[in-house]
Amino acid sequence: MSRKLILPLVLLCFCLPVVGQNVGDQPSAGFTNARTYANVDVPTLRPPLRLFETVSLPGVTNATSLAVFEGQFLVGQPGSPVTYKLVNRQGNEVWSQTLVGSASAFRYVPAFSSSIVILGGESTASVKAVNVLNGSVLWSDAVGDTSGRFPAVTDSYAIYAGSTRIVGKTLAGTTFFQENLTTAASALVVRDDSLYFLTKSRILRAVNLPTASPKWTMENVAGDGASLIATQKYVFVNDPSSGVIGALNAVNGQVIWSRSDLPGTFATAPALALAYGRLFVFRSDNGSGDAAVSVFDANTGDPVWTITEPDEGISSAFIADNAIYYYNAGQVRVRDAATGALLWSIAKSDVRGLTGVNGELYILRDNAIDVYGPTNEIFMAQMANGLGQTTLVMLANPSSKPVEAVVDFFGEDGSPVAVPLETFGSESQVELLIPANSSVGIQTLDEGGSLISGWVRVLSDAPLRGMTDFQFTEGDEIMREAGVADALPIGSANVFINVGDGFNAGVAIANPTEQDAEVTFRLLNSSGNEVGSDTVTVGAGGHMAQFVNEVFKDEVGTAFKGTLVIESDVPVVLTAIRTKGGVQISSYPVGQAVR
Repeated sequence: MSRKLILPLVLLCFCLPVVGQNVGDQPSAGFTNARTYANVDVPTLRPPLRLFETVSLPGVTNATSLAVFEGQFLVGQPGSPVTYKLVNRQGNEVWSQTLVGSASAFRYVPAFSSSIVILGGESTASVKAVNVLNGSVLWSDAVGDTSGRFPAVTDSYAIYAGSTRIVGKTLAGTTFFQENLTTAASALVVRDDSLYFLTKSRILRAVNLPTASPKWTMENVAGDGASLIATQKYVFVNDPSSGVIGALNAVNGQVIWSRSDLPGTFATAPALALAYGRLFVFRSDNGSGDAAVSVFDANTGDPVWTITEPDEGISSAFIADNAIYYYNAGQVRVRDAATGALLWSIAKSDVRGLTGVNGELYILRDNAIDVYGPTNEIFMAQMANGLGQTTLVMLANPSSKPVEAVVDFFGEDGSPVAVPLETFGSESQVELLIPANSSVGIQTLDEGGSLISGWVRVLSDAPLRGMTDFQFTEGDEIMREAGVADALPIGSANVFINVGDGFNAGVAIANPTEQDAEVTFRLLNSSGNEVGSDTVTVGAGGHMAQFVNEVFKDEVGTAFKGTLVIESDVPVVLTAIRTKGGVQISSYPVGQAVR
């Protein structure tokens, strides 16, 4: 069944057009030269994310640069010389180009438009304009060290810089703009007809490209390693040497707002991203040894939210489908752009680059690219059968077409568990075809054996909604039941707690990821003050369910009213149940930032 679901997505990627693909602003390719590091043309890159395939990179052993376009991968490798290879989805080399260089790593982002890509690299003294179809060199230019000086390409212009010169050419290679000056090792940015760049002396310059004439200059702005983002109204910039971020008027260069309250070290790939009216700032070190993502209102500079990650080192950040993607300390992290809530996490060591294109996430490793894609999965964090308990799993198909689905039952340790089911017998997996605009139910059967508990995952070829109905039966009659909707993976949530007079609260947690989750419970009293905490490990695919007075026996006692806060270092799914006399009577709403 899983093969049927995956195949259409893989075939789609093999059938991409050769040219003319509108891929938006890719973080590692800089396709739109405002370099917002947000790809709003990727509306379907949302967790859960699963590994679909791995593309081997022939002749590559130390990849440090990735750009994706035309359904193919452009990979850069340092050394003597610097080598670029274009590899197709099947892992075959399409073409290769080299540049003089000798560094062990390089920081260079190629730019692409109209079938032309501009290549450079660390310790190289020139750039090459290459035809992306066949790898032929259209023209080249010796401009000094191109390290950190990311070029910009539009439908009409190619702008590039080295340590001693900045040049503007037509795509045919005719020079229309050139200045001999020492440029900063930072990206060049083009927005509409304007070019923005920094000099080594920390001057931000704006140039009108059609006339090759200066628009304005602003002194003491930023230097090496700075990020620039240009919009019609603003130019956003960070200064690595002072920790300042700010917005300048794109028309005259005057300061709109600035902030100097960001200690630590900015990330370099990139430090800034812009999307949804907000400026996202990435710090490799927040001054305390942790990484951080901070978000500000793009118009005013007012703070929106900040999160920290244990251990420094954020890199390869970008935004797509209302989510932030980045790599930090052995984890590819996905957070909700509006709230910062953790949505997904992928354990992966030695990641060299990330990008999102065509509804897929590409993770660059030293000699391969891992391709992750979103799946239609819903989760029920609790399932119980036996000792009077049964569970009804209900699935609704809101679409006008039939949907194929696989329902998997997992036990406490994450392994498949066979459950007695009405119609299907005792099974750990059930395949269904749900008619258009219809619903189905899977009923567990209490056959008098021991209690089976765990969780449920539903994988389908189109979106479904689900609900779990927990039932308690005496004889042949259902005495009590409580319904709970399907749950989204999340890194933090809270539940209202009211214990006393026979009432209690039970919380179930399932870990749908492929890595262990460290889950922390914090108990708050009715004033919001913490009165207890406890940390447990829920293994990959694992499950746990406990009453709150089992976790906090002394703190809760026989009566307690307050809040249980659940925080996890990887996303988990949660269900909360209100009980009386140990039997369910209703669900508790789970407070979480994303629904």
